[in-house]
Amino acid sequence: MNRITPENWTFCHFKTEELKAFISMTGAPGLAEEVKVNYVVTLTDLEHQELFQSEFGDLDKAVTCLNDRYGHWEFFDAENPPETDGCSTCDNSH
Repeated sequence: MNRITPENWTFCHFKTEELKAFISMTGAPGLAEEVKVNYVVTLTDLEHQELFQSEFGDLDKAVTCLNDRYGHWEFFDAENPPETDGCSTCDNSH
């Protein structure tokens, strides 16, 4: 079973035919003009509307949340996408 890890979270996500779950980063004001980085587990629909978000100060906790909630969905790796027969709307004659 494929899992989201601290090494692949920036280019991998879980999906169904109607939903997508992933981790993103956000910044928040910190102490002494520093920016605190947070990790956000987000669930969106096909129109990219957010349905759920949960924010974590620690990447490992965000990864655990994503895997626990959505790990049974299809895993998608954007660096190694599944091979297709090509685009059905593309004209390959040129």
